[in-house]
Amino acid sequence: MPNSYILIKGGTVIPMIASGGTPLYDCDILIENDWIKDMGQDLPLPTESNASIIDAKNCIITPGFVDGHHHMWQHLLRGITADWSLFGYACHLRSVYGSLYTPEDVYFATYAAALSLLNNGVTTVLDHCHVINSPAHADVAVKGLKDAAIRGTFCYGFYQNPKNPGDFASTAADSFDPAARADDALRVRDEFFPSNDPSSSLLTFGIALNDPPTQSSEKTIGELDIARKLKARLTTVHSSVISHNGDPKPEVVQCFADAQLMGPDLVFSHGGWMTNSELAAVQSSGAGIVGTPDTELQMGMGYPVVWEAADLGCRSCLGLDITSNQGNDFMAQMRLALQTQRAHDCDHRTVHRDVRRKTVDVLRMATLGGAEVMGMDSLIGSVVPGKKADLVMFRCDDIDTVPVIDPIATVVFHASPKNIDTVIVDGKIVKQNGQLVGVDWESLRDQIKSRSQQLRDRASEVDMEKAEFLFRSIFEKAMGDQST
Repeated sequence: MPNSYILIKGGTVIPMIASGGTPLYDCDILIENDWIKDMGQDLPLPTESNASIIDAKNCIITPGFVDGHHHMWQHLLRGITADWSLFGYACHLRSVYGSLYTPEDVYFATYAAALSLLNNGVTTVLDHCHVINSPAHADVAVKGLKDAAIRGTFCYGFYQNPKNPGDFASTAADSFDPAARADDALRVRDEFFPSNDPSSSLLTFGIALNDPPTQSSEKTIGELDIARKLKARLTTVHSSVISHNGDPKPEVVQCFADAQLMGPDLVFSHGGWMTNSELAAVQSSGAGIVGTPDTELQMGMGYPVVWEAADLGCRSCLGLDITSNQGNDFMAQMRLALQTQRAHDCDHRTVHRDVRRKTVDVLRMATLGGAEVMGMDSLIGSVVPGKKADLVMFRCDDIDTVPVIDPIATVVFHASPKNIDTVIVDGKIVKQNGQLVGVDWESLRDQIKSRSQQLRDRASEVDMEKAEFLFRSIFEKAMGDQST
């Protein structure tokens, strides 16, 4: 096939290279197939017929955002958990709604969630998929991601939803047990991810472990052993989300460190109650930490630990977590993460002009930092020749962005999803002129609305008071395990 080219002309580029994020003005970017081939001023357009030009005047170009922790399947329940605690979320969303999802529900939720991420400039995602109630659920979750053409890692969840919604005892009667899940994960790995190489495959395979407080350390270690035998590219796990008395307490990281199992393939989400020794183990092993400020602050998971982790040299990034709670606006997540830490750092005893945490720091966490956590920093996360062409172009000529005095500040604090004009993933334009490309939105919208209503109708038939009563002992035991 002949090479294809895209020439982006005259934009302000925030490259997010390791040495900093100093903008490049009036800069052209030449994309050849799926790679950034060249950057500079007045680059010529190749003479091949398969070439196009994008006018980037009055535009800011950044690397695509990297979402390091997301439960894509919850997109059909947008906003339902907005006023829920961690207990309410874990009981109702996880133990009831999660059991009610059909494979078709999972497909449309995952596909729509991925498109929503692309619309918001997120070009790479780690999907912690813990709604795999059958092999068919796994297949369509992968299909939804691939159909949307988003870059990322699909992490097959070992979590077992109750066979009867709200009743965890019913898992004993479910033939799709942990052993069957491990076998099916191998099938999915072999069938859909034969190479599992992110340099040649847009989507790669990983594993999502069960929640550590709900099972023994031996079982968690056993699951990690299975993940590595399956050659999962990444293994992700919820970590240190519960504290009985507000103090850090060793949990899954210490468990893995004691067993000498830490490694760069591990991605720990949340982690607000990690101990200093656990953070040191993350740093020395090259593992990653993903903070999700919206849900962590709302649900009592502690203040986002990613800044402390980054200060210690850990690979750290941001994630959106659950669209059942908040939207997919990644700039909003950056602002919340940054301003929360600024408030936490404030020293009322001294006077300074500047705050310690800078806008460039959080933009790095949203781009190159995410690439590092996901083991893709040689491919994505910055705008430089030789990397994959994953780009976001903000059109900044409206009442909300003019004047652009500081391009980085404009992206973090003034731009919104409406300013995202163009999104490119792997050298292909997936959003142009503010609209997703090749998406039948009217049909998809109808599917989302009808399936969401059907899920809520089925949930209304569940005895929620009984579900809460049954789940409370499990939740309280998990809290107790954290405080002993």
